[in-house]
Amino acid sequence: MNLWVIKRNGVISQATEVQEWEISSDYITTEKTSFTLTEVLDYKIGDFVMAKYQHGGGLAYFGVIDSYESNTANEFKRLICNDIMTLANFEFPATKVSGSSFEDHAKKLLTTYMLLDKNKDISIIDIEVKSNTPHVYQPAETPTATNLMKYLINGFKKYNVVWSYDGFVDGRIKTSITAVKTSIQLKNNIQGFRDWDVSTTEIGKANANGLLIVDKAMTNSELPRVLSKWWLCSDNTVTSDENNSLIVKPTRSVISLYDLTDDDPNRLTYSEVADSVLKGSFYSHEISVSANINNPLLKPSDLKTGTLVTLVHDGTTYNSVLTGFTINAGSEYMALRFGHIRSRLSELLE
Repeated sequence: MNLWVIKRNGVISQATEVQEWEISSDYITTEKTSFTLTEVLDYKIGDFVMAKYQHGGGLAYFGVIDSYESNTANEFKRLICNDIMTLANFEFPATKVSGSSFEDHAKKLLTTYMLLDKNKDISIIDIEVKSNTPHVYQPAETPTATNLMKYLINGFKKYNVVWSYDGFVDGRIKTSITAVKTSIQLKNNIQGFRDWDVSTTEIGKANANGLLIVDKAMTNSELPRVLSKWWLCSDNTVTSDENNSLIVKPTRSVISLYDLTDDDPNRLTYSEVADSVLKGSFYSHEISVSANINNPLLKPSDLKTGTLVTLVHDGTTYNSVLTGFTINAGSEYMALRFGHIRSRLSELLE
C-alpha cells in the first residue's frame, strides 16, 4: 500500500510504501485506522493521510492524523488516524429546521462552523452537494448545544446521507455529501463469505415505528389536533393506512409538531415528515460477516459506507446498509458490518 501525507496548506508528500496497516471505518462509531511507517515522513497531528492499494487497486483510505506511537528504539512510528467525520467533533447551536435538502443543510453547517473558522485551519476542503433529501429536526429546546459530528451521524441513520472524500485535485481536498443509492445482494451461502453473525432489534421494540403529526398550536392534550398518522412498514416504506398488513405491532409512536401558519413553499408534506422521522428506525440490527478480499462481489476498494444491501441469511431477508468494515494487512479476510446498532458497551451506555 502507498501512503501520502497532505498538509493543511495543500502540500502533498512523496509516496511511501506501508507494509503494516489496519483500516477500520465505521460511520456509527468512527473507528481509528493505523499505518506503520518504515521510513521518515514529515507530518504532524491534524495533517491528512491518503492511502491507495498498489498496482491500480484504488483508494484504500482517507483521514486525519490523530496521534502516533513509536517503539522504544524509535525505529518506526505508527500513525493513528480518524475519518474526516471527526473534523466536525465539536458543538454548534442546533435549532428547529426542516427543508428539502439535508445535504445542503449539512454543507451550510460545515461551512459556517468549520470551513470559515480560520482557527480550525481547514479551508483546503471543498464540499459538493450531490443529492437532496427532505429533512426535519425538532430539538426539545432551541437552540440546543449539539455535537455536529453526531448530528451528521444522525442524518446518516435517518436519510443514509454520507459525507465522504472524493479526491485530491490541484491542492484541494474534494468531498461530497450525498444520499447513497447503490445496492448489492448477499446470501450466506456465497463462496468467500463466512462467520455470519446476526443480531436484531425488532422494529417498534426499541425504536419508533409510529408517528402522530400534531398542530404545533394545540393547547389541550386531552383533545389533540392530530393532522396525520403514519407508520413504518417492514419493507422500509411508510404508510398512512392503519390497516396495512406490513405494520409491525405493537407500535411505538413519537410526535412531530407541525406549524400550520408556516407559509414557506418548501415546507415538508406530511409524508415527507414521516419519511424523515421514521425511516432511521429501519436498520435496527447488526449483521457482521468475514469476506475474502478476493471475493467476486466486493473488492476492498469498492466498499462504500451507506451501500444498501439485501441480505438473505438462512431464508430470512434483511434490508440493510453497510455501515462499517475493517481490513488488515496480514489477513485474507475483511470484516463487514451492516445495520445501525452496535453491541459495544460504549454504544449501549450512550
